[in-house]
Amino acid sequence: MKHLLQHWWIQRYYPFLICFSGLLILVVINGLTSTTISVFDRVLLDEFQWSRSELKLRDSIPNATAFALIFFSGLLIDKFRVRRLLLIGSLILSIALYSYSLIHTKFEAYFLHFLFGVAYTLSGSVSAIILVSSWFYKHKGLALGITLAGTSLGSFVFPNLIHHWLELWGWRSTFQHLAIFPIILFVFIFLFVKSSPSELNLKAFGSTDEPSHSKNNLSEPLAEGLSFEQALQTPTFWLICLCGFLTFYGLLGVVANLFLHITDLGFTAQDATFALTLYFGVAFGGKLLITSVSDYFNTYRIFTLCCTLMTISVFGFTTMEKNLVYWSTAGMALSWGGIYSMYNVLTIRTFGLKSAGKINGTINMFESAGAFCGPIFTGFIFDKTHSYQLAFLIITCIMGFATLLSFLFSPKKKTTSNAEIEGFSK
Repeated sequence: MKHLLQHWWIQRYYPFLICFSGLLILVVINGLTSTTISVFDRVLLDEFQWSRSELKLRDSIPNATAFALIFFSGLLIDKFRVRRLLLIGSLILSIALYSYSLIHTKFEAYFLHFLFGVAYTLSGSVSAIILVSSWFYKHKGLALGITLAGTSLGSFVFPNLIHHWLELWGWRSTFQHLAIFPIILFVFIFLFVKSSPSELNLKAFGSTDEPSHSKNNLSEPLAEGLSFEQALQTPTFWLICLCGFLTFYGLLGVVANLFLHITDLGFTAQDATFALTLYFGVAFGGKLLITSVSDYFNTYRIFTLCCTLMTISVFGFTTMEKNLVYWSTAGMALSWGGIYSMYNVLTIRTFGLKSAGKINGTINMFESAGAFCGPIFTGFIFDKTHSYQLAFLIITCIMGFATLLSFLFSPKKKTTSNAEIEGFSK
């Protein structure tokens, strides 16, 4: 086995296997815990007669769970590395999806969405980002773009699959079949995924340093960057946190209610499913394209442009014009693909990987708080006004404020014990 690991092609291509693994992880984990589940909304409302605010509370629970646990998971990542967390999270998701087929009350659904949140916290985007980042020195933006595209690819693939299975088998059997995907992911991670190059005595892609098992040697990517305490002292850290809350409120507030909003305007359920497919398809391309561009242009200004486009797109929904639905959906998808991926790229480039679990975990707490508030408050405003117009107008203003805040992002320099970390930012 040692002789095989010394072959040049393993050194050259194993990082790309890890990149594909990150993509696959997010296809399954994000694809089956995110707004994809909204495809079930109409059948669940018809069967259980819940109000929309009750239904949307269900969608907010995973984000509340992530808010409560994400920092703790960051501590676990920094201490134990990501592989163990990925395995546990995929197993929990499979159990939760199968159990969904057995529910009869909203409180049972709420508990299972809590498990969705646990699965996402352990094996979602934070774990995947740290996993892939540790394997790449060069082309980190492209590698993270490919990985983060998995969040949209899963949400692009699963809505149509779920819609087809709903017609074929009904919603309970559909949940049982969906439970197979996390099991496949569990097996793949167990067989092929390693947390860092040092575990195989390899180098990160593009590194000229010799591989090292030492946690204090800067040739190991996981040893580079600012400490958590140093990151807390930078204004950019807190600006990223605040913008994370605002933009995730806006995104989840719109997307979690998009299926119902489109059908309220007179579109069919198939049209609404197409809109979700369009959204996640365009977001997939946006994540890949925009993160690749970030290797060559100013990361912070790209983020600002994405926030501007998202503000304009949400305003398109606010007009309640049917002929703007698909244009607004596409614009929001492209902008969100950039915003979501750029959060992770600029965080890694600004603060490095030394304390990435705690740093990304803290930022994700703010994002999860926004993601919790967005769907439930948007649904609540609908229940009071019987329209999404006011809720979407509020989100437009929130996104405009986030755009202004993003102009204040700036790279900072901090000094470690024996090297100056220059923010990893262009």
